[in-house]
Amino acid sequence: MKNITYIFLVLTFLFTLACQPKEKNMDQTNLTKKHLAFIGTYTKKEGHVDGRGMGVGMYTTDADWTNWELKNSFSNIVNPSYICHSPNHPVIYAVREGSGGASSIIVLVYNPDDYSMKEIQSVSSFGSGSCYVSTDRAGKYLWAANYGSGNVIQYNINEDGTLTAGMTHQHEGTGPNKSRQEGPHAHFIDVHPFRPEVYAVNLGVDKVYQYLPTATGLEIIDSLSVMPGGGCRHLTWHPKGDHVYILNELSGAVELWEWHGTVKVRRQILALPAAGNEGYPGGAAIHITRDGRYIYASLRGVFNELVVLKTDPKTYEMEIIQRISAGGSAPRFMNLTPDENILTVALQDDDLILLFERDGETGMLSSDPEKVNAKSPVCVVYEEVGGKQN
Repeated sequence: MKNITYIFLVLTFLFTLACQPKEKNMDQTNLTKKHLAFIGTYTKKEGHVDGRGMGVGMYTTDADWTNWELKNSFSNIVNPSYICHSPNHPVIYAVREGSGGASSIIVLVYNPDDYSMKEIQSVSSFGSGSCYVSTDRAGKYLWAANYGSGNVIQYNINEDGTLTAGMTHQHEGTGPNKSRQEGPHAHFIDVHPFRPEVYAVNLGVDKVYQYLPTATGLEIIDSLSVMPGGGCRHLTWHPKGDHVYILNELSGAVELWEWHGTVKVRRQILALPAAGNEGYPGGAAIHITRDGRYIYASLRGVFNELVVLKTDPKTYEMEIIQRISAGGSAPRFMNLTPDENILTVALQDDDLILLFERDGETGMLSSDPEKVNAKSPVCVVYEEVGGKQN
């Protein structure tokens, strides 16, 4: 009788085990998940670009952010050269850079189930040549930088994702490069990684401005000046929050500043072009990993390179550890996927988006990226299944 009972228990256990879902199948299910990628493009020929893009494009990707598939595009917009994602709405904010006149900010709502997109609002950017938009972490404010008119503006974000304009702040001054710094040219504005301050970068006057966002607009707190003629364009903060890396477009150098409280000291200037190489470097984009170990920067002009930098954990200073071809012309934009396994590079003049695999331990980039065909791409943002954006 005991033997019969033992056999029965064994068979019951084996039957139960056989009915459990297999780990492999769970992995296969995960690999079929589709994330979303949105791109902003130039749609019209301008002095610096032969725009032929679709407007704002919406793609699906596999769970590892590869294998892009175009699902829809919103084409009733001129030169949406920069876009950002709402942190708490299915909304894309896009600049309408325009052509030779006033610009605007377009609010697009999308449906991730049927991939539809529609415009729900268009508001003035209170300037010309809008080139950058960003939001705070809570989705309370949106900021825009106007390159042509050299001012920045804050909008309040309403409960439905639409915008209410606040006050603008006009930058003033010139720089030593008479062809590019004849006046103020705001090129970037974004919030500190965890503090409330907002930072705007102005290429035309070689300055970075520090603001405090308020209910009525941006309140100026402080500013710093980069090397004269450097033409600061974008910046990225070390995740510990007290050191900032500022990319200069005109000189092709990255400046490391310690900036917190009353401390404001430049710690390093690192030239990105290789020694002996001359010509316009066109520093374009800069991003740092979440652990602060690696920085990625792009050069356009005569170089068209991606430069990988490693940071010192104690001094925060940079060293160049890799320099590779960008794979084409005008790598204006770069962004890391939410898992940081891929560096996304938009080649504005070669109608390509390249997906460079990244080694998380060494920081190095692969030399054989996946290619996504897209005309005049400028900007890429991601939405991960589950709501994470990058």
